[in-house]
Amino acid sequence: MFYWIGIIFTLLAAYLIFRVIVRRDYLKRGSLSALGVTLEFVIFALHANVIYLHLSVPWPQLPPAPENPAQLYLGSAVSILGLLATLAIMAHLGFSTTMGQQPKGVRQTGPYRWTRNPQLLTYGVLLLGFGIMYPSIQIAAWILLFAAIGYLMVLTEEEHLSNLFGENYNDYCNKVPRFIINWKKITSQKQRNSQ
Repeated sequence: MFYWIGIIFTLLAAYLIFRVIVRRDYLKRGSLSALGVTLEFVIFALHANVIYLHLSVPWPQLPPAPENPAQLYLGSAVSILGLLATLAIMAHLGFSTTMGQQPKGVRQTGPYRWTRNPQLLTYGVLLLGFGIMYPSIQIAAWILLFAAIGYLMVLTEEEHLSNLFGENYNDYCNKVPRFIINWKKITSQKQRNSQ
């Protein structure tokens, strides 16, 4: 019961943080305040830890490894891939921009050519690996909670970037999907570039 209350509380807190406080920062200051950055960190930390209301191990331990080797190896590989990709994308964007500092322009290189939110996708891959290792309705709800938090954050950031960069950002949004990578489009672009 406490787990589901934690899920609902985290979702409501994410709405308040992203759609009220962070949005107000962007509208009034044009960037995040120290409070905004801190609250963004807190909501993702809260998400990462709400799972302990479900897990049978004390914080910060991980549950015992799954007995099924396929689950263990596949889940671990997916999580590690997600973690490494997330860190690489954060470095590509720049850690100061990742932490809410004013971007110098619309990033359209690297993974930002294929999706406007590669960090969220790759972190979602990390969580998916955890879901492979420990499948349950609670883990699925935890992953969906992350998706909802990410969506609230993206709505606020897109509004800010549209105000900041105008048509340049809107054109980018028309070319590049918010989340889902269009692999067919990437393949056709690579074929055109190689000719």
